[in-house]
Amino acid sequence: DGDVYARSATACVKFGPDGTERWRQTLEPLVYDEYNLGDSTATQIVPAVDGEGVYIPDYNAIVKLDRESGDEQFRLSVDTPYAAPVVDDGGIIQTGWQETIAITPTGDVRWRRDLQSRAAAASDDEIYVISNDIHCLTADTGETKWQAHLPSEGTAAPVVTNDSVIVVSGDVRAFRRSTDGILSGGRTRWEYSEIHAAEYASPVVAAGRLFVSGPFGLLALDPEGER
Repeated sequence: DGDVYARSATACVKFGPDGTERWRQTLEPLVYDEYNLGDSTATQIVPAVDGEGVYIPDYNAIVKLDRESGDEQFRLSVDTPYAAPVVDDGGIIQTGWQETIAITPTGDVRWRRDLQSRAAAASDDEIYVISNDIHCLTADTGETKWQAHLPSEGTAAPVVTNDSVIVVSGDVRAFRRSTDGILSGGRTRWEYSEIHAAEYASPVVAAGRLFVSGPFGLLALDPEGER
C-alpha cells in the first residue's frame, strides 16, 4: 500500500509513501558471536509483510508486528535466524543456523525441521531452502520431496519460476521443479559456471532475462539456458 518496512541493527521501522516515519519497534541486535555474525547482518534482512502483519527476525526469535501500530503480536523461538522470512500460503517460513520453522499467521507452529538454511523461497505448495544442498520441502509438513547438491554453500534465496528453481551458489544452476518421470533427463536443467557468481545476492528474472551479480559486474543470461 505504498508503505516501506526496514530493519536496522536495533529496530524495525515503517515509513509512509512520503518517507515519514510511522512507527519504530525496538529489536535486539542480531549479534551471534559464535557464528561471527554482527550488526550488519540485520540490515540485510528484509521484513516479510502480508495482510496479517509484519514478520521480522529478532535475536533467536521470529516476531510478528502489527502493520498499523508496530506493536508485537507474537514471538516464537528460532535457533539463530539471520535471513529474511518468507510468506507462503500457510503463513511464514523462517530459516536459521540450525533449524527451519513454518508458522501460521496467528503464531502456531506448523512444523520444525533441524535443517540449517540461510535462505528460502516459497511457491505453490513447495518450500525451497538453501544450504550446501537445495532442499524442496512440502509446505504443509516440511518433509523433503527432493534435494540436489550445490558446488558451494548458498546464502541467497533462489528464484522460482513455473518450471525451474534457479540457484546462485558459486555458479548459476536451474533445477527442474518436476522431473516428469524417469526419462526426464535428471533434476538439473542447466548450469552456467564460466564466471563466479555472488552467493549472497539472489538472481532476478526480468524482461526475459536472468540477471546475476558477480565480482565483475552484472551478468544477463537466458533463463532457459540457451546462452
